[in-house]
Amino acid sequence: MRPGPLLLLALLVLPLTARADWTTERPAGAVLAEGTSAVLTGPVGLPAPALDMALIRMDGEVVDAVDLVTGPTFLFYYSASCPHCQHVAPEVAALARRLEGQVAFAGVGSGSNSISELREFTEAYGLPFASYKDFMRTFARGNGANSTPQLLLVRPKEGGFETLGEWRPFGGGMSLLAELRAKTLLGVDPWTSFRPGAFHGAQACGACHTTELRSWGLTHHSIAYWTLFERKEAENTECVSCHVTGLGLPNGFVPGDHASPLADVTCEACHGAGGPHVPGAARPAPAIDRCVTCHDAEHSIRFSAQRALPHVNHFRPEALDPSLFAPAREALVDGRAPRPLTAFPEGANLGDAVCAECHKKETKSFQKDAHASAMKTLKARGSQQDVNCVSCHATAKNTPAPTAADYYGGGVGCESCHGPGEQHVAAKGGKENIVGLTDSCPVCVIESICTRCHTPEQDPDWNLEEALKKVGHR
Repeated sequence: MRPGPLLLLALLVLPLTARADWTTERPAGAVLAEGTSAVLTGPVGLPAPALDMALIRMDGEVVDAVDLVTGPTFLFYYSASCPHCQHVAPEVAALARRLEGQVAFAGVGSGSNSISELREFTEAYGLPFASYKDFMRTFARGNGANSTPQLLLVRPKEGGFETLGEWRPFGGGMSLLAELRAKTLLGVDPWTSFRPGAFHGAQACGACHTTELRSWGLTHHSIAYWTLFERKEAENTECVSCHVTGLGLPNGFVPGDHASPLADVTCEACHGAGGPHVPGAARPAPAIDRCVTCHDAEHSIRFSAQRALPHVNHFRPEALDPSLFAPAREALVDGRAPRPLTAFPEGANLGDAVCAECHKKETKSFQKDAHASAMKTLKARGSQQDVNCVSCHATAKNTPAPTAADYYGGGVGCESCHGPGEQHVAAKGGKENIVGLTDSCPVCVIESICTRCHTPEQDPDWNLEEALKKVGHR
């Protein structure tokens, strides 16, 4: 499983707003929600729906599709065997109930399904509207329905019909967009579609906030759930709560729903369910106040909201050419993107002798570890002057360190794992100027430090869990 294929597609096709620097502020001249008009009024020039065909009702009777559309109507095209259709069916059913009496709904089942399969699908997912079989596949051909699920909003017009909105494919979270469009059409306040406590997901937010969605797609928040899935921790509720949106809240993320639009740390994790759009609700607390609910002392190293904010900015810099978006996204998913919040403090390395002045017990314990004598293995094979080898067997005095002479002798020292000690020594201690890898330190942070050298190419049998048992300073 890779993170959100539909969302990745949406991220790839959205425009990229130019910015000359990193910021969390709206750039001068930028439209904060530039996609709002298209969401409310719908795209221009959609082809009229093809409805001149016969469909089969669940009781076996043949009906004309034109008779199903006597006013504004949503047509839900699906296949009973399609897992994507199964996933969104409850959302479509909920949308139909919310719009009952305002907009009609009809299900059009794929001709590849039997009537009994379509009937079972309708009953299993509680669809509060009738479904019809496209037994000759004329609906699919006439409306370009080459995949499922799809949702079309249509209505009669001057002896024919018109399409007012289409969602192809229809994905999790899109019911909000369909509801906004329908209410605008009906002359109803569309913002009443935002209900207290209802989460919608990043793709729903991004339909209006297009630049913000693309920017979010290059942050580590956008793959937060994938990192758990990759490490086989997606069922660990202790971890999941900070890698998804709304866990434990009504309408929030449901454990095990790996395809949920609320997987990952989405917009609403920071801005609240519905953000500031819920009519009559108090304005959500500033998003920055929510950071520490997950980035606390137990789960984040040296966390500072001010240090973190530039990396969750909502407007990407002008320097990122649009053609580079996909490679940048791929680097993020593949784990090759920089992880600035796990970066070491700035400053020079001072060497183990300086560390030992205060940390005598830890130094004595560390001397028994293989890291402390890592240079011996290089000397045994005559590679002690090869800087490509030395860089992972010793600690640099300063960076850059182009030659073997720029490294402390002995082995992998304290500062290779804990960061430069210059600030720490100058301040005579302190936890904000050094990386402390305690028992409560997130595994992902420790792993990012270790795997700089313990790569699959250099150490194919290396195992983090086993390695950690050997490096405790006890």
